[in-house]
Amino acid sequence: MNELPEGIDLIQTDAGAKESVISSAEIRLETAADNIIRKGDAVNEICQDLVALNNGPQADLIISYLSKKYKVSKKTFNDTIKKIVTESRRITFEKATNEQPRDFIDDENDPEHKQGWFVRKNCYWFHTKEGGPVCGSNFIIVPLFHIYSKIDNKRLVRITNEHGESKIIDIPSKNFISVEQFQAYVYGEGNFIWSGGKAHYLKILKFISNDFPVCNELKTLGWQREGFYAFANGIYNGSWQPVDEFGITTHNGKKYFSPAFSVVYSGVREDDDEYENDRYFVYNEAQCTFAEWSLLMTDVYGSNAVIAVSFAIATVFRDLIYEKYKIFPHLFLFGEKQSGKSQLAWSLSNLFYHNMPAFNLNSGTHVGLSRKASRAKNSIVWGDEYTNDIDPRRFQLLKAAYDGVGHEKGKLSNDSRTMINKINGAFCISGQYLPTLDDNALLTRSCLLSFIKKKYSKHEMDRYEELKRLEVQGISSLVCNIVDFRKQMEERFAMTFSAIQEELKADLIKEKLPYDERLVRNYCCLLAPVKIILESANPLELSFTYETLYAQVKHDIASMSKQISSSESISSFWKTVEYLLDEGKIQSGVDFKINFTPSLSYTDKDGNEKTGPFDEPLTLLFIRFSRVHPLYMEKWRQQTGKNGIDMVSILHYLKNHKSYLGNAPGVRFDTSNTSAYVFKYGPGELDVNLERTIRDSFSNAKSAAEKEDKSEKQPVDLQAEIDLNPEPPF
Repeated sequence: MNELPEGIDLIQTDAGAKESVISSAEIRLETAADNIIRKGDAVNEICQDLVALNNGPQADLIISYLSKKYKVSKKTFNDTIKKIVTESRRITFEKATNEQPRDFIDDENDPEHKQGWFVRKNCYWFHTKEGGPVCGSNFIIVPLFHIYSKIDNKRLVRITNEHGESKIIDIPSKNFISVEQFQAYVYGEGNFIWSGGKAHYLKILKFISNDFPVCNELKTLGWQREGFYAFANGIYNGSWQPVDEFGITTHNGKKYFSPAFSVVYSGVREDDDEYENDRYFVYNEAQCTFAEWSLLMTDVYGSNAVIAVSFAIATVFRDLIYEKYKIFPHLFLFGEKQSGKSQLAWSLSNLFYHNMPAFNLNSGTHVGLSRKASRAKNSIVWGDEYTNDIDPRRFQLLKAAYDGVGHEKGKLSNDSRTMINKINGAFCISGQYLPTLDDNALLTRSCLLSFIKKKYSKHEMDRYEELKRLEVQGISSLVCNIVDFRKQMEERFAMTFSAIQEELKADLIKEKLPYDERLVRNYCCLLAPVKIILESANPLELSFTYETLYAQVKHDIASMSKQISSSESISSFWKTVEYLLDEGKIQSGVDFKINFTPSLSYTDKDGNEKTGPFDEPLTLLFIRFSRVHPLYMEKWRQQTGKNGIDMVSILHYLKNHKSYLGNAPGVRFDTSNTSAYVFKYGPGELDVNLERTIRDSFSNAKSAAEKEDKSEKQPVDLQAEIDLNPEPPF
C-alpha cells in the first residue's frame, strides 16, 4: 500500500496508535465471526482507523497481519480504503461549494495551495509568480462518474457557480481534455465561465481525474451478458435493484449507468429527449401473479392466448434460441378491424413496456424500425398496420430479422469498418392482410394467429377490463418470473428442442397432416421453453398445459401449411394459366394437351434419359412453356401491377414439384411438333384444372385412350364436376 493520498484532513496519532488499531481490529473481527454482514462492517471500521493512522507502511503491515489471521483478502482492505479516501475528497468539495470567503493565505499544509490553487466562493483561484492570486473560473467542478465506452466515453460532473446555480452534466471525455471545448460545453449550460489558462485548467483536471468511479452505460436494455435483466429504471439479478438519482446501479461490484433515469436528463424537453422511448421500458411491480395474468389472457383472448403467452415466454430467452439455431420466429396477428388482434398485441407489449405505442409499419422509417429492434434484448417489438404494400426495405428487414440479420451501415472513418444495429427483440406483427409477398417469405417465418369479430359476454368484458386495468398500472415485473428460469434454459433447451421436433414431425406424419419444415422449427421455439418451465422443480403456473399447447401447435402447423401451399408462387402460376384458358389466350391442343399415356420417352429433372412404358398408364399434362410463360407474365402484370416469376425461377419451382415428370421431345400439338414439359395430372398430383369440355367418365375415357394412337390423343375429362366459371386468382 502506497502513501495515503493527499487532499484529506487526516488525523495525526500518537506512538501507541498502531497497537490500538490492531487491538480494536481483532476485537471487531472476532466478534463478527462468520457473519458476512457484521464482518463487512468490521472491515469498513478498521479501514477508517487505518486512514486516520496516516502512515502507509504501518497500514500495510497491519493489513498483512489481519489478512493472514482472519482470512480477509488484502484487496478487500485496500479497495475499502480507496473508497473511503474518494468519498472524503467528495465531501471536501461539497463543503467547498458553501465555503465562506477567506483571506488569501498560502498555507503550506493546504493540499489545494500545494497544487498552486484554492477555492473561494465556488471559484477557482490560482497563485501567480507575482504573488497575488487570479480568478480562473466562476464555478467549481465536483467529479461524479466516468461512463466508460469505446464509442461514447464521457464524464459525469456537477458544476456549481458563485451564485449557487448547480448543474449535473455529462461531458465527452475527448472534450474534457481540451480547455476550449470544455469552455464551450459548460457555457452552454448557463453562467459557467472558465477564464483561466490551459495550465490552470490542467491543474484542476489532474486533481479531480482520480475521483471518477468507472461505470458502464447500458446502451442495450433487456438481458445483459453479465447475468442480469436491465430495465431503464433498474436491474433484476435475482432481486430488484433500482437506479440512484444519477441513474447508477451495481451488479457484482461493477457500476452501470442508465441515462434515461438520471438527473442529468431529467429537465430535458420532450422534443429534445433522446431517451424518451427508453422510459417506456421500466420495471413496475405487477398487482397480480403470473398465473393470474396467464388466466386473464386465456379468458380474454381464448386459444390465441396459449400461443401468445408461449411466445412471450420464448422471447425472454430469444438470445439462447438464436445462438443455437440462428432463427427466432415472428408472431403474426391477422384479422379484420376490431377483431381483437391489436388488443392482444398491446397485452404482449405491456408485459415488457409501460403503455408504449406500436411502431407503424407504413409510416415509420426504416432506421427507426431497425433501432427499435435493437434497443432491448429479449423483449417484444410490436409493428402494427402491416400491408403487402409496405416499403420493400422494411419488408426485407422483417424477413431478415427472423435470421437475426440487422441493419448494417458504414462508419464515418477512412477505413472500411461498418456498424450493425443488431436484432435483439422478437417481432409481434399485426395487420389486416396476410403476408403473402415474396412467395410467403414472411408468413413462413411466423407463427400465425387469426382473429374474427365476435360478440363478447359480460363476463368476458369484465375480464378484459381487469386485464387492461393491470396493464395501465404496469405488469413488467412478471418478466422477472420468466428470467428466473434462465439457468434451466441454458442447460436443457437444445436437448428438449430436438426431442420435441422429432416427436412433432412423427405425429404430423402419423396423422397425415401437411407440414412445412420451417414452421415446425418455428413452433418448437415456443414449445421447448414452456415444456422446460412446466417440468421444473418450481414451475411457473400457467393457465394451460403443455399438452394443450402441443395440440394447438399441430393444428396451426397443418392449417398454415395448407395456406402456404395454396398461395405459393407455383400455385399462383397455375391459377393464372387457368385464367388464360378461360379468356381464350391459350388453347388446348395448341399450348397444352392432356393425354392418358402408357409409355413415354423423356428427360427427368436430373438429366437422366428415360424410355419405355410406365408401370401403370398415367394421365399427363404436356405444356409448351415457352408460349405460356410470356402470357402469364403479361396477365400477372395487368392484374397486380408487379412482375411475375421469371422463367428461370418458375422452371426451378416446377421441376422440384412432386408432379413434374420431365421434358419430352417431339410432342405433337395441333400446330407443331415440339418439346414440352410433362406433369402428372389429376387429383393428388398437380392442383390445376385445364379441362373445359364434358366427356365420358374416367373409365370410358381410359378405355378409348388405349385404342387410339398416342400422338392423336385429345384431352380427357378426369373430374366428375367441371368448373365452367372459375374465379380469377387475383
